[in-house]
Amino acid sequence: MTIGKGITRRGFLAGLVGAVATGTRGAGAATCAPTEANPEGPFYIGGAPFRTQIAPGGEPGERLVVSGTVLSAAACRPLQGAVVDVWHANAAGMYYGLEGAAGDEAWQLRGRARTGEDGAYRFETILPGRYPLSPSRLRPRHIHYLVTAPGHRPLATQLYFAGDPHLEGDPLVRRSLVVPIATTPAKGARGRWSVDFDVTLAPL
Repeated sequence: MTIGKGITRRGFLAGLVGAVATGTRGAGAATCAPTEANPEGPFYIGGAPFRTQIAPGGEPGERLVVSGTVLSAAACRPLQGAVVDVWHANAAGMYYGLEGAAGDEAWQLRGRARTGEDGAYRFETILPGRYPLSPSRLRPRHIHYLVTAPGHRPLATQLYFAGDPHLEGDPLVRRSLVVPIATTPAKGARGRWSVDFDVTLAPL
């Protein structure tokens, strides 16, 4: 049986099942499809401390809260005990810890979090700066992720911010990794940015 032009009943049903299997968990949430990978880049340093506050109080920049859920592509279930390792540039587009810095300075704007039963994670930091790729091109704002969980493939990826004028033309940007950014009022502050980024890992 053909339903519409060139679509068989079997193909229609297969597509419907696939659509259900990759359905979203609420508006803007991750799907059951694994999150798209993106290069780890040259600035990763292993062994960052476990903490949710990765920008000291005196760190220049606009305050940002990053949160989300780590899911398994198998049944879209939350993953408890996943490790979310993040790092990003400071407001001036520079990375800490790359030139022999010691102590806490080596870990500024770097940190890890372990998800709970609900698979959730959260970091408090600043909005990353941009840095030049060439005299005429800047990398858009981004946050690096390395996410691991037992029984799942490790994932290196990057979060990008919707509305950044430098997204277009950047060879690393993937549409699936661009997420909305919102302003969340904070008591005693001019404003605080917030972003949600769910990560879905592929089983081994």
